[in-house]
Amino acid sequence: MTQHQTDMALVMGVLALLSLIPATIALRRARAFGDWDLTSTMILLVGVLANLSTILYVVHSGRSERLDSLGDVVIGLPTWVNQIGSVANGTMLVACLAFALHRLLIARAKVRAAPLIALALALLLTFSDGLHGLELLAPRQLVLLAALLAAAVARPGRPAFVGGAAVVLLTTLLGGVEALIQPDTVLRECRPDNPCGVLGILYAGVFTNENIFSLLLVVGIPFVWLGLRGPVRIVLAFYVAFVAVASGSRLATATALATLAFLIVLRPRLPEEAKPGDRRVSTGKLLLTAPILGVAAAVGLIAPFHHPGPGTLGDRALIWDMARDELHDGTWFGLGGKAWAAKYPAGEIPAAVSPSLHNQWIDLLFAGGVVALALFVMLLVVLLVRGGATAYPAAASVLLPVLLTSVLERPWSFSISNSLTFALVTAVLVPTALRRATAAAAPGSGSSPAELPARTPRRSPSATGPVRSTRR
Repeated sequence: MTQHQTDMALVMGVLALLSLIPATIALRRARAFGDWDLTSTMILLVGVLANLSTILYVVHSGRSERLDSLGDVVIGLPTWVNQIGSVANGTMLVACLAFALHRLLIARAKVRAAPLIALALALLLTFSDGLHGLELLAPRQLVLLAALLAAAVARPGRPAFVGGAAVVLLTTLLGGVEALIQPDTVLRECRPDNPCGVLGILYAGVFTNENIFSLLLVVGIPFVWLGLRGPVRIVLAFYVAFVAVASGSRLATATALATLAFLIVLRPRLPEEAKPGDRRVSTGKLLLTAPILGVAAAVGLIAPFHHPGPGTLGDRALIWDMARDELHDGTWFGLGGKAWAAKYPAGEIPAAVSPSLHNQWIDLLFAGGVVALALFVMLLVVLLVRGGATAYPAAASVLLPVLLTSVLERPWSFSISNSLTFALVTAVLVPTALRRATAAAAPGSGSSPAELPARTPRRSPSATGPVRSTRR
């Protein structure tokens, strides 16, 4: 490590500790207003358990390469890490199913349309796996289905966003603490094929690479902005964006800056925060958001089919061409959610590109065909319109970083659970419009049904004590 890299690791560690101040204020305020409830806890558990094995591996083993008897680099994680992952996945499966049963049988929660569409998309990829003789209902596939089932009966809006924000802030804090203890662990080596970012480092925190970490951060910026209350949310959103820039990912840097600019200009509010007369989206906001989202989606869809070639996009161009040549083998229902990853053991692709096709659109086309693509477009439309005019800006803010990163990455996995499953669960819980009767009703508690807004801050015992009568 150079002196500059050591200094930057120290900066990241100090900033992470300083972020505890606004984060504590924001989370205490969320607790006081009743924003944190079982939905928030469920999303936090999904985010922590999905990343637990990776975090423990990086903290325990650093980034040293494992070599086999012939001196070749071993791809994959040690056995003990996979065992922790299996236990974490089992725990996540049980927790999500228990949450869903509680919400259905006890809370009598309403079933939400958007998570059901995402669940149908995941089931379609499972069906396609069976259609092509691939493993049916793998453990991580079951976990994803359980998480989306839990989302279908969870509380939308602020409780979900607070849970997603907590996952993002926790990962930044863990990365900062690790940077202070073992600076070389949080940084990856800069290479000609993977140069340093604008800050001169590749900051991966407690993740195996900076791309996963940066994706988690940029899709989480709207959760921090929308889920938390008060000016501290803006401070924390800028901090998360800064960490994304420090990751060194050019895509994350551009997306983080674009998302911040979008939030500042749009100034989205949740329906519960809307003023009595503010029930419609201004023409200016609609003209700003709709073309940006449309262009981002169009570029993501077109890029794998019309691109400048390997000279500009490297391996992405090669794998897109490979996948495009096979699309005719599964036009309607695709080749299966695990079909692309299965090419690595067969020796057809390198390990670095085996997790996905590095583009959300062609990844879905390859795995689930035209039907999967249609369901994905339906999901995006439902998320944008489900909350009506008052919730549209918030939904647009959540989808912007997803669509921007979808051009060169796959932020949402519908085949198996992964590090970003919590972000998918949070995103499908964008707020719904408040009914007039609900808006006029007294504030509900944090564990109340989804239709009720968050409660007002608790009063001290002395303020809520019984009042003595003046009569004798």
